[in-house]
Amino acid sequence: MDLESIWAAGRQEEGLSWCLQQLSHSNNGIYARYALEFALELAEETALARLLASDCQNPDFQALKSQLYWQRGRLREALELAQQAYQQHPSFLTAYALGTAVALRSAQEAEGWLKEALRLAEATGQLQRSVQAAAALALLQISQGAYAQAEAWAQWGLRLAEHLGLAHPAVLNTLRLALGHTQILGGRLLSMPALDLRQPDALLAQGDFLLALGDPEAALEAYTRLDQQLAPVRPRRLPILARKVRVLLELKRIEEALQIGREAQALSEGTLDIFRDWGELAYLLPLALVAPSEAVTPLYNLLNRLKERPSAPRSAMAALYLAQAYLRLGLESKAKSVLQEAGPVLENLSPSGRAFLAGPAHVFEEVFSLLRPQSQLRLHFLGKPTAWLGSDKIGLSPRQQEITVGLVVNPDGLSAEGLALWVWGELGRPELARAEIRRLRRKLPLQARPYRLATVVWADFLVARERLLQKDLAGALSLYRAPLLPGSEAPGVVELREELWNVLKQALCDLGTPEQIYEMALQENDPELWHLAIERLPRADPRWVLSQARLARFLAAE
Repeated sequence: MDLESIWAAGRQEEGLSWCLQQLSHSNNGIYARYALEFALELAEETALARLLASDCQNPDFQALKSQLYWQRGRLREALELAQQAYQQHPSFLTAYALGTAVALRSAQEAEGWLKEALRLAEATGQLQRSVQAAAALALLQISQGAYAQAEAWAQWGLRLAEHLGLAHPAVLNTLRLALGHTQILGGRLLSMPALDLRQPDALLAQGDFLLALGDPEAALEAYTRLDQQLAPVRPRRLPILARKVRVLLELKRIEEALQIGREAQALSEGTLDIFRDWGELAYLLPLALVAPSEAVTPLYNLLNRLKERPSAPRSAMAALYLAQAYLRLGLESKAKSVLQEAGPVLENLSPSGRAFLAGPAHVFEEVFSLLRPQSQLRLHFLGKPTAWLGSDKIGLSPRQQEITVGLVVNPDGLSAEGLALWVWGELGRPELARAEIRRLRRKLPLQARPYRLATVVWADFLVARERLLQKDLAGALSLYRAPLLPGSEAPGVVELREELWNVLKQALCDLGTPEQIYEMALQENDPELWHLAIERLPRADPRWVLSQARLARFLAAE
């Protein structure tokens, strides 16, 4: 029997039965590995107990065992097992399990492992597993607030699945719910996505989609049905309870929401951070509306914790409710400050996406109004360059981006000669600079004599540099998605880019943890950082092996 085809066709029950039958008279590692995958997807506890009691040492079996541990909140064991499995045999499943296990430690590292799993699937012709990797990458990008990237992965995965005829219900559901959530948060969900409601995650997503489509009563029914169906395991219940609280607030049943929130908070005590976050969020949302003075401090602490382990939608919820609590206490300046600091997790949300996360529009109208009339210029030039003037996204050409950077780092202004030198170097002509300024003035508020920006500016490259000077490496790394305008050859930009990169590398050398060094090496493929990662990582860590391989590839390419 072709067990991989059975998996791709979604015939898990048939596959599990056949594998268990074969295992009754043959201790074959392949049968055990597929039996465990089928049992995991079916949540077949009897089969899982039997399989876990076996002494199968197949690396893919161990990787799947790691995923079971992860589902049950045994994260340390899951990570150790996944690392050992990958070291024994780099494969799609072992890399995929590592990507799953490290997600709570580092989203960026998880993305690296999932892309490694995707590469291995493509290299071995396992295109159906490429679809599985795309689904996981889409969910991960949602957690990071990268909704456009999440949508791209989900759409690509669905197209590939259709091309292959993949019928695996859980993988297809994951892709569809990921696509649906990106459309909710981006304000583009028009109808209910097609879901296989036999899957628990699909019922949870169905409730979310019903809420976004304006049917909170049906959403509450979906969440309640799921809560009744699942075993009352705390990690499984807490996300459901938090959603029930959110929809009860939409229905103006605040006392009931507060009661369920108290239950969730009590159940979350002693659980892992990710589950405790759900419990606290469920309690603090209604508390912010009925007792804001009691809610502000725990909400502020929760928001800071969520920043440490990226969860963009939950961070946005916490920020919106904290701002609401401050407004109820008459502290508008604090509300504005919270929303400004939460800009990275709020700015990619559409107005309807913010309303989906926050709550009833009439309750949050004042909070939403604070998000609309912003005159600040926000520049995200470390990564894909984007610029916002207030709530409007503005398109700047590469040349205009270079000029804007020059004006930002020279707040007192630049003459036409100085601007020409910044952009073109010694051969620059002032008349070229004046012509570019005339075009830029149509997009940005500028003053002349000398040329300067006539608005408050927030720029990720300035904040990152400031944090590095304050030895806040983690804060700088949270902003540093890529070098400053990497395609630019403007002398001023090149000098600033190299300065920032050198300061960052020195900070990594002086202050960086092995995880931070590895992640930045993975992001930038810098040989010095690969050397440093090899030096700092324990040899037992699979990232040490991967670092050696990446450095060897880099040197071979050189």
